Formats: sequence, structure tokens, C-alpha cells
Amino acid sequence: MLLASRLRDTFPFYYGWVVVGAASTVVFARMAPAITTLTVLIYPMSQELGWNRTVISGAVSAGAIASLVLSPVVGWAIDRFGARPVLVISVLGLSAAMLSLAWAVIPVTFYVAFAAARVVFHTSAPNGASTVASRWFIRKRGRAIGVVFVFGAVGGIVFTMLASLVVDSYGLKATWITIGVMLLVTSVAPSLFLVAERPEDVGLLPDGLSPAPGPSSESIPQPPAAVAGGQPSRFDDISWSFGEAVHTKTFWLLVFFGFAIFFVHTSIGVHMGAYFRDVGLGPTDAALAVSLSWVVSAVGSVIWGWVCDRMDIRYAYSGMFFVQAGSTLYLIFVTGPAGVFVAAALFGIVSSGSNVLPAIMFADYFGRDSLGKIRGLGEVGVLLGQATGPIIAGLLFDLQGDYTTIFIVFVGLALGCSILVSKARKPVKRSQQAVGGT
Repeated sequence: MLLASRLRDTFPFYYGWVVVGAASTVVFARMAPAITTLTVLIYPMSQELGWNRTVISGAVSAGAIASLVLSPVVGWAIDRFGARPVLVISVLGLSAAMLSLAWAVIPVTFYVAFAAARVVFHTSAPNGASTVASRWFIRKRGRAIGVVFVFGAVGGIVFTMLASLVVDSYGLKATWITIGVMLLVTSVAPSLFLVAERPEDVGLLPDGLSPAPGPSSESIPQPPAAVAGGQPSRFDDISWSFGEAVHTKTFWLLVFFGFAIFFVHTSIGVHMGAYFRDVGLGPTDAALAVSLSWVVSAVGSVIWGWVCDRMDIRYAYSGMFFVQAGSTLYLIFVTGPAGVFVAAALFGIVSSGSNVLPAIMFADYFGRDSLGKIRGLGEVGVLLGQATGPIIAGLLFDLQGDYTTIFIVFVGLALGCSILVSKARKPVKRSQQAVGGT
């Protein structure tokens, strides 16, 4: 915090962007235990350690279960102790977990280390960084959160390529050590020295606004509490307590949407490489298609954030679900390399939206004060979707020999959510209703 106070006026732009970039290095680091990294290493692990692929991939489910339990705890810690210490401890723990995988020669030690890394992947890294971005930006929140997840997409590309190159040349142990050291070098110092919890902590205001003169100069400029019909403005920063938020219908709608997005998205992500092989792609083209999805996701994160700063978040969310439905339907009929690359690009669009839009919506709807705890519980829906979708998709494939049935289910679920999201209006407190009615 001391360094942040000294540096706040050093840059030719608002210091909030420095904070967002520093916090985003942890989102970059979270991609070290991503599914695409593990996919690259499954074959050498099975050859070197003698484990079958079911044993190796089971660590992903173990991580989801651990995250399901710990997500509310992480959210509480972000609000209680601040996002900065949570981010620093997370990246240190993630580095230790990835380094320890070099000596994980029995399944139980591999599960413990990889599951610990996946807890950071699922909970503290994305929630901590997006909470910091949401506290520093209100009117430019979409763009700020978009930047956070650009770092994640870049991390997906970097760690997938790094794992592939190192394991082929130097072996499995060197790969885990290289990844662990890289995390320490890239992500600890920025989050430790450059992140401040809120702009008010260093004498600034959200979005780089200038304080108004007079006795209220330390307060955040607030737009009217409600507009016609009592509906809050997109840019109101009215904070809800955790207890107030969980008693709204909107909160549970957002939890369900998180489940639906990732029930579909994670299932397709886990099975995408194999499906591309099923429709005739070779291993190199299939890997390139997956890499393309990360590139599109990086660009898409910025675009989704820009869109959300210019339109009602519900319409953007509805559009993302519609793209998810259309891209899944397209998968059923996809043929040839060109078609597969289009499918991968569409997957990347949904991937970026599924990260950016919920983070913006939770912050816009429930404010900054208790955002960690609210997001922590809200992520339970995401984790349930991630834990159950891939298993159900795999079981149906084993029973039927193709993915057609589960893809049709995915299309129906995404289309339904595209319509239902219009019901997720920004909640209104009773005090706001009273103001709007006077």
C-alpha cells in the first residue's frame, strides 16, 4: 500500500489501470493448472508414471470439489482481509503446488498438489482480481474486467506452449519446476507491491474522477439512486450486504446462469480436442484449433468489456448465451478443418464472455463492499457446472458413441438462459424504492 501511495501520481494515466494490470498477473498465473496444460502432459505422465488417463484427469474433479467447499471461504477472506493478501498468498501457494508436482510420483500426492492449484484457478485468482477491478472502476468496469481476463487468455496460451516445449526436451519434472518458477517471477511482486484495495485508500476516486470541491470531496460522486420506474442506473454504486444479496431472486438467477454457462462450456472444453479428432482432424490441427480459441478469447475479453460499458448487461449476457447455443448447434454439423477452426473461434468468444460478464454483473448489481463474499457463494453454481457437465457428457458419449444428444441438451439450456436472463433485473433496495416513489 505504501508503494501504491507513492506511485499513484507517477504515471500519465489513472493508477487504477496499474492496479488492474498487477492483479491480473495472478489471473495469468492461474492458467498454469488449466485443463489445456494438463492435456499436453497426460501422455508423458502416463508413460513415465504408469498411470492411466482416468487417474490423471480425476485430479481436475478433485480440484472442483475442493473449490466448491472453499469458494465461500475465499470470498469471505477477500472482504475480511482484502484482495491483495489473498492474491499474494494464492500465487505463492500456486507456485508451491506446481513445484511440488515435480516430486508427485504417487496419485495421492499428485491429487493434493493439483487440486490445491485448481482451487486458486477456480476461486481466489479470478474473484480477487475482478473484485479489485470492480472497486477501482464503476463506469469503466467492463473494460477493466475485460483486461483482467485478457491476462488469463494469454496465460492459457503461454502455459500450454511452455508445457509442450519443455516436456518434449527436458522431461516432466523439469516442466513442473519451470512452470512453478515462472509463476514466482511473474506474479508475486506486482500483486504484493502495486495493488491497493480501493482508490480511496490512496486518495483517489473510482474511474479517475476528480473529487468535487467542498466538504464532500472525499465521497464518491453518485448518480441518482433510481430512475423512472424505480430501476437503478447502470452506474449506481449501491452496495448490498451478503445477507441482503442472498435474499434476492436476482442473486440466485445469477448462480443458476453460472451453472448453465459452465455446464455447457466446460463440457465442450474438456471434450473438444477429442471431438475435433472424431470429425477427422489430425493431432496438430486439433491443437492449433484449441490454441486459436485462446487467441480469440483474449481479444473477446476486451470486446465484451467494451460492450458492457455501453449497453445493459442483461442484453450482453443474453447475446452470449445465444452465441453459446448457436456455436454448440454448429458443432453437431461441423466438418473439415475450416469448420473446426470456426467452431474453435466461437468457443473462444463464449469463453471470454463467460469470464467477463458474470464478474461485471455481480459488481454492478450488488456493489463493492461485500463483493468478495457474494461472488464466493455465487461461484458455487459455476463449480457445480464444471464438476458435473464433463462427466455427464462423457457418460452419454460412452453409451451412445457420439455427442449429438448432449449437444442438443446444451443448445436447449443455452437458449433457455438467453431468454431467462431478461428476468435478472438489477435488484432494488427498499430505500431506493422509497426514493424512486417520492
